[in-house]
Amino acid sequence: MKNLFKFLVIFFFIFFNKSVYANVTYKEILDNPTDLELNLNYAKQQEKAGNIKSTIATLERLSTLYPKNSDIKLYLLSILLKMDSKIKVDFMVKTMLEDPNTSDETKNLIAELLLDNKFEDKKKKKWIAYLDLKYSQTEEDNISGRTKSGKLAKSNGTTDSEVPFPTNDSRLTLEYDKTHVRGTSLTLGRILSDSSSIFMNLGSNFNTNHKKLKGENDIHSGSLSYFKAFKNHYVSPYIYYNKFNYRMQEDYQIKGMGINNTYLFNDKFNLNYAISYTDNKYHSKPFPLDSQGNQIFVDAGDLNNSEIYAFNSRINYNISNKTQLSSKLIYTNIEHSKKYDSYNSGGLNIMFARILPFGTLKASATHLTNVYDAKKFTVSTMRDRKDKSLVTSLTLTGDINQLFPFLKNINEDNNFFYTLSFRESNVNSNISSYEIKRSFKTIGISKRINFNE
Repeated sequence: MKNLFKFLVIFFFIFFNKSVYANVTYKEILDNPTDLELNLNYAKQQEKAGNIKSTIATLERLSTLYPKNSDIKLYLLSILLKMDSKIKVDFMVKTMLEDPNTSDETKNLIAELLLDNKFEDKKKKKWIAYLDLKYSQTEEDNISGRTKSGKLAKSNGTTDSEVPFPTNDSRLTLEYDKTHVRGTSLTLGRILSDSSSIFMNLGSNFNTNHKKLKGENDIHSGSLSYFKAFKNHYVSPYIYYNKFNYRMQEDYQIKGMGINNTYLFNDKFNLNYAISYTDNKYHSKPFPLDSQGNQIFVDAGDLNNSEIYAFNSRINYNISNKTQLSSKLIYTNIEHSKKYDSYNSGGLNIMFARILPFGTLKASATHLTNVYDAKKFTVSTMRDRKDKSLVTSLTLTGDINQLFPFLKNINEDNNFFYTLSFRESNVNSNISSYEIKRSFKTIGISKRINFNE
């Protein structure tokens, strides 16, 4: 650094003399773009003011105008070293060392500058860690699943009939209600190589209803996923675990695993396909027992445990760098403890996504057909259940600053995000008990705390 300091002092004394402290206006530069002393004065003035971009731009222009002047290039190199601009430094050093106008003395000085500044590759951060805090409110117009006809199917084993849907009681059965979700999740990631990484996520959600008591819950979750890119493939296997604690309902846990892959054909088309397995188990309650040690009541697990096998394949088409159209084929097989709740599901999803100045807009429609394996004789002895559903949704997500630019003063890191969505589910069935229409309106906000910054 001593050699660099001496060089700069001599350099500026020769070129600037006492005029180094004189103010130079940008208009003067425009009027005299090739004036060497004037431009050097301006560059130094901008450097002192902290306008490094203006300094670099001026010196790059002078370097082009005076290609044989190594002093200008050395000054520019010293600025780039201060900025830790490795790409530009590498380019500048390569250019100067290959330039026949560069003297041996200058080449030695370049070596000293690099050695004194110890400009070397920064070690890439191997760990990624961030915490997400979120809150959302969802308004649902049919939280208890009241049927379209207001009736429920019922069978006595020989004939089918219908009975009225239970009357609203403001605690267990009601129509409109609000659900509040408060959640947090911690994500830890490890960069294994330039093409692979591993991530772990731990989270908790606490869900409460505005009126209805039954169904409130808290959910604790954890997942582990691995990411690998090779050639045109982007593969990610994963495992996860969720534990549901319900109020006035049975508790259960979910364990699952899966793998998905995205294959890039080109910058317009890519194909994504995924396969997964999910195991749902309800908590066993072995007590009370009779005198022989047998369970008096069948526990919830025997009635509700299930396994889910799912596969989907989606083709994405990038209409532009801001617009995407995708279509997904869906197949799911549910193996339930109760045969009449087991079914095969197949369908199609179409989605349109557009990046707008204030966020990303997504419009989606999903049509599914569910064919059940057996009759539920308490509901109908005559019909094999078959449902057809259409779920449409409209979602807008983005940085809160995109909606309210005046919040930039308190959200300088752009780590506050918003979600606005509307979703409607319309199920048609050949049995009245399952013909249900619902709509959901959600507004949410989240904050990300990045521990790597």
